[in-house]
Amino acid sequence: MQGIWETVKATLKEQMSPSGFHLWIDPLKVEDGPEGELLLACPNPFALRWIKSHYLHLIQQGVQTTLGLVQPVRLVLSPARPRSAVLPPVSQPALPLLTAKSGNGGLNRAFTFDQFVVGASNRLAFQASKALARNDTFYNRILFLTASSGLGKSHLSQAVGNFLAQSAPQRQVLYLTAESFANEMVMALKSGRMSNFKERFRKDCEVLLLEEVQFLSGKEKIQAEVTYTLDTLMAQNKRLVFTSCYLPGEISHLSQELRSRLTGGVITPIGPPDFPTRANILAKKAENRGVRVSAKILEYLAEHVTEDVRRLESALDCLVARSTLLNESFSLQLAQEVLQDLKAVETRLSIPQIQKIVGDYYGINLAELLGRSRQKRLVRARQMALYFSRLYTRKTMMELGRLFQRSHASVVHALQTLERDRQSQPRLAKEIQLLEEKLAQAQIRWGQRASSLHTDA
Repeated sequence: MQGIWETVKATLKEQMSPSGFHLWIDPLKVEDGPEGELLLACPNPFALRWIKSHYLHLIQQGVQTTLGLVQPVRLVLSPARPRSAVLPPVSQPALPLLTAKSGNGGLNRAFTFDQFVVGASNRLAFQASKALARNDTFYNRILFLTASSGLGKSHLSQAVGNFLAQSAPQRQVLYLTAESFANEMVMALKSGRMSNFKERFRKDCEVLLLEEVQFLSGKEKIQAEVTYTLDTLMAQNKRLVFTSCYLPGEISHLSQELRSRLTGGVITPIGPPDFPTRANILAKKAENRGVRVSAKILEYLAEHVTEDVRRLESALDCLVARSTLLNESFSLQLAQEVLQDLKAVETRLSIPQIQKIVGDYYGINLAELLGRSRQKRLVRARQMALYFSRLYTRKTMMELGRLFQRSHASVVHALQTLERDRQSQPRLAKEIQLLEEKLAQAQIRWGQRASSLHTDA
């Protein structure tokens, strides 16, 4: 495996910025592992987290190119640390069920109202969540939080649960994703324990926190059970919190009955944080990590990292990691290197580039991609192009509709259909993986050209 890794490193060195390669890739060491698996040891938790988020896909691609086949790559901490630090699977685990009587359970203890940084884009959602948690006068005691990934809707939902676990531990709080609800219902049906399932959700529940309700799209029987459950809880004046990256009206294949329940309270969108909020978020995160970073450096990061809270946190973690690994004090120069490294790996492909890559993959031109034909191959290509455009550019649904000459509803339907199909069709999941690799290669080429232009300037 050592020889394979040296070959992969040589390839990565040509694709990455020198600072990024020497800081993150060069220190990785090959460890003995199961046959057919490349096990790489990271020097510390900072490096493990950063490499997993930003470079693992490049490493996997390099291994595949070297061997001509897909080979598993696993990251662990160096042997000096406990082996339990092995990275978990990439798939997102279902949120666990919480009973407030037993404490905070599976809730993230850091997701509290005190730790949430309030700004113009999230003030309404924050105040509404806090009012519902305190059981203040609240319209129908129903709250629907909607936002793109990384903007704080899950933080606020869990903050409600954490607040109640501390202030009213006798109350039964059920906290889970819509996917977990569906899985538990299926298991109850198979085991003949539906009566127990219904009793827990309809009789024992005082507060229901249901995340990612867009997962219910197209699941008629699950939707019916959720509707009955909500009717029971609403009749008993229980409190309900829903989250989704879509508004209720944007979720396709949702029954009118369930849509009506989801819109029965206050709908509070959360937008991207503005500059003062981003700076305050970084200051809060730095305080939580026990590091002292000057306001000037934090504002510099906040000025350039504008998309979501997770990216802000990653930028700060990278800054702390560089300072720790290189034994250097925090400085603007160090922050500039962080931003340079971020630009080397962040997705900055344009929609025309994505349309071209997807079109070439399916053997169609732009006119066919944007046309109205319902041929299966063309429909799938449009779904793919929309999916990757949404992922890589963070355009709004309205913007995507304009660029793809589609209505807002058509864009939402296409994205949700692809997301649903990829879970049940292994071949489609493989197509998505192959296209991801092509886009990653294009991204690297784009970054190299941008870096060359920057150097020439």
